Amino acid sequence: MSLHSSPPPITDSLTDGIGLTPMVRIGTHSNVEVLAKLEYSNPTGSVKDRVAKHLLEEYERRTHVEGSSTRVKILIIPTTGNLGISLATFAARHRYHRVICIVPERTSNDRIALLKALGVEIIRSPNEAHPEAPESATSVAARLADQLSASSTNVAILDETTFIQGAFDDLAEELIQQTHGQLDYLFVGVESGATISGLSHYLKNKLPNLKVIGVEPIDSILGDDSPVHTTSNSRIDWRIEDLGNHVVPSSLDKKAVDAWVKVSDKEAYSTARRLIRDQGILCGPSSGAVTAAAIQYAKQQPSENHSTHEYRSVVILNDSAQNYTSTLLNDEWIFENDLADEVMIKELEYLSYDRYRAASVEDLQLPAAMTITPSTTISRALDLMYEREYSQLPVVHANNKKLVGYVSLASLEARLNQGTSHPNDQVDSCMFSFKNAKSSGVAYQLITPDTSLADLAKFFEKNSFAVVTDVNRKWCLGVATKYDLISFLHRRQIL
Repeated sequence: MSLHSSPPPITDSLTDGIGLTPMVRIGTHSNVEVLAKLEYSNPTGSVKDRVAKHLLEEYERRTHVEGSSTRVKILIIPTTGNLGISLATFAARHRYHRVICIVPERTSNDRIALLKALGVEIIRSPNEAHPEAPESATSVAARLADQLSASSTNVAILDETTFIQGAFDDLAEELIQQTHGQLDYLFVGVESGATISGLSHYLKNKLPNLKVIGVEPIDSILGDDSPVHTTSNSRIDWRIEDLGNHVVPSSLDKKAVDAWVKVSDKEAYSTARRLIRDQGILCGPSSGAVTAAAIQYAKQQPSENHSTHEYRSVVILNDSAQNYTSTLLNDEWIFENDLADEVMIKELEYLSYDRYRAASVEDLQLPAAMTITPSTTISRALDLMYEREYSQLPVVHANNKKLVGYVSLASLEARLNQGTSHPNDQVDSCMFSFKNAKSSGVAYQLITPDTSLADLAKFFEKNSFAVVTDVNRKWCLGVATKYDLISFLHRRQIL
């Protein structure tokens, strides 16, 4: 295998785009250079694409050798999410009729939604269930396979304990070639143990001095001496998806792991957000965990070890932040679950509150609002917006001047271009009505001169402009946009 400098060719299958992922330098800590292998660059956004391709090809090769003339009709996949996404994506080309995924409760809603979009049937299992427990993913998969097989249906259970040998050889070879064999530490997040075991076996044959470090959540027991956690009735769980286990799976060769680092949920999520914000590395929480582990491990090594030689670490960034929009990328969720460290808290508080210095909408010094009535023609409304360079105009009642709605330049132009409205039509035929919005369940958010700029900024996350009124929403006092907010920050020199 060799790395290519030219663009990949046109192919007939997504699986041809698996592998050859980038590696980038993300910093040096205590004289240890840290490189990130961006496995989220694979077609479905995770390292599990490599596993899925290997499992499907190996299963079909074996069934063909065994003389099976009928393809498997149903796939059952015990998974935390990514392997199910990968297998479901590639299974369509292999003509599987149904895919059933058994996923833990901690799996993000974003990944569940993606699995459903792929046509996958979802069964949930408790986060802390042991493999031998009847409600565990492995037990449910086995029972379901027995039931479906009894009805003469072809069924296969695929997970990281089946046909896994050789699945990570390409990844290991890429690591060697990209680092030119100059690699001292490899940090891998561990759940089933298949990835770290496969990489360690391959790499240590060629790089005997390499240290392979396993990364797991604090409450996980993979690196512990005991093969299972205590039988306490207390619920032991963690937020980091795709990492950790309550038992040691058969797919983990603990002898292949030189050391273990435990990482807290807070360290994992905060580090992932820092990678996104500071370096544009769009990775998930497990990637934050392995990066935090690499930094933590480098700082804990005796300083004399690094005095004459700069060491090199590689972290495997498992999957994409796009699978965690409702969790990792959601500031409110991060705060609700106490996953922001002190640095992240200060950054978010500054962006949300501190830089506005208790200012309110009144401090924007908005010009008096220009308004129109419902009987104003579309032609007149457009003339006013062109003349004043406005994008919106508030619409007020002709008699009491109370705010009733608004029109936008873009919507009026679109209606004229499409022929659904004409220049002499009145704007009440095409304006956005606050009365109609209320009846349809859309909440009206009151913006007054006393509204804090922090709240206004939050309003602009979902809206392009704000109509400023009195507290009784009777008088239209002005129109604010995100541009006004940015101009204010610029004037105060706090951007």
